[in-house]
Amino acid sequence: MKISGATNIGNRRSENQDKYIAGRLLNGVSFGFVCDGMGGVKGGEVASGILAKYIEDALFVHNESQTFNHERTVMSAIEDANSAIYNMGNQKAEYHGMGTTVAGVVIDKNQCTVYHAGDSRVYIVRDGMLALITKDHSVVQELLDNNQITAEQAQHHPQKNLITRAVGVSADVDIDVAELEVMPGDILLCATDGLTNFVTPADIVKVLTTDNIFSMPDKLIQKALDNNATDNITAVVLAI
Repeated sequence: MKISGATNIGNRRSENQDKYIAGRLLNGVSFGFVCDGMGGVKGGEVASGILAKYIEDALFVHNESQTFNHERTVMSAIEDANSAIYNMGNQKAEYHGMGTTVAGVVIDKNQCTVYHAGDSRVYIVRDGMLALITKDHSVVQELLDNNQITAEQAQHHPQKNLITRAVGVSADVDIDVAELEVMPGDILLCATDGLTNFVTPADIVKVLTTDNIFSMPDKLIQKALDNNATDNITAVVLAI
């Protein structure tokens, strides 16, 4: 397993509200998560930071354990982070309404668990083909599902940045969890919308199939910057 990640403030933002965590525990479990914060000047950065820390700390508590329940551990961390973010938002006016997306994976041997809320994404490349594992929780995705707009219209829709699910915006949190089997040669990408809104699937798969894994996140970010990305940009790559 090889893992690499990077984040960039982008061309126009004054702060980076994205966070990512990635690593490999002593017991062989690997993980990668991206979080895209939202809400106020500092609220988004605070929310994404809280969530990333809660997940990372929870996983490393089980650093050497061979039997811990990955899903229960991550979901408990997300729920605790949700409460912390939501309560802070209610207690401090400058943080009111803050929240964060989450998209990430935990890999144990050939089993991969995917966690997702919001419009950050998880992709897999297998045999040179790119597939999107997650489905955006967004207004535009709902319009697409109801055949009210086309995929082309979705690319430039005025409500493109409106998400329908996030961590920390309400007392309860709803996370999509999926399981898939991975095999040698697979490459997983966790990315915020600052990347996926400005880099085409064709360019994503080209980078993920031709570059060294340790340069992949930076190469993807540079492509987004070259395409005048207006958002923070974050990518985590895991190669099986």
